[in-house]
Amino acid sequence: MTICGRSLDVFFNDIKRFHGFVSPGLVLGGFMVDWAQELIGPNVEADAVVETCHCLPDAVQIFTPCTIGNGWLKVLDWDKFALCLYEKKGLEGYRVWLDLNKALLFPNIYNWYMQKVPKKDLPLDVLHGDILSAGRSVLSCRSVRVTRPFRKKPKENIEICPGCGEAYPASQGKRCSTCLGKGYYIF
Repeated sequence: MTICGRSLDVFFNDIKRFHGFVSPGLVLGGFMVDWAQELIGPNVEADAVVETCHCLPDAVQIFTPCTIGNGWLKVLDWDKFALCLYEKKGLEGYRVWLDLNKALLFPNIYNWYMQKVPKKDLPLDVLHGDILSAGRSVLSCRSVRVTRPFRKKPKENIEICPGCGEAYPASQGKRCSTCLGKGYYIF
């Protein structure tokens, strides 16, 4: 079995190296990326949208060139286990998602995703085995046309904050957000 062009051992090692452990969401996400890439075809310069903050963005970053850092991956906090790969210029692509009606045929996958069973009662190796057995059969896909493309935000004018001496976007005002008391930390 290969997923995203990798043997199972390499697939699991890549997930563990990037994510810290082999999460069920990343294993399932690998099948989703694999299918979306197959549908969109080779040599297509694609952007990606992921509709959850949980695990699935890492699958896209591991198995495609789309990352948050290069601006080719947009993460929406919708808590839908879905992704879309689409061609950058034509905006045509494919959306792949976990289809819970299909997942009912694999109770462990359904119960894991719907949080019906405590994690301690569903061993990872069992869940991994069920996901590998299910493969794409718990997924659905549809061709889509992206109507609101997410473009990488251009870098703003930069100033040096007189409070801390660090560079910051000039749009924040006369001082950076942290020195204005809006930061996520205090000294």
